[in-house]
Amino acid sequence: MDIKIDDLNGGEVVQLLKEHLEDMYATSPSESVHALDVSALKV
Repeated sequence: MDIKIDDLNGGEVVQLLKEHLEDMYATSPSESVHALDVSALKV
């Protein structure tokens, strides 16, 4: 595994985060989802 700092402008990382968040909302109660979307992570 290669871990790097990312500015969240790359398509691969953004897609991974989007898919993760979608999966969390699909499989968990909304009050149990503690993930931020990409725009919130950029702040």
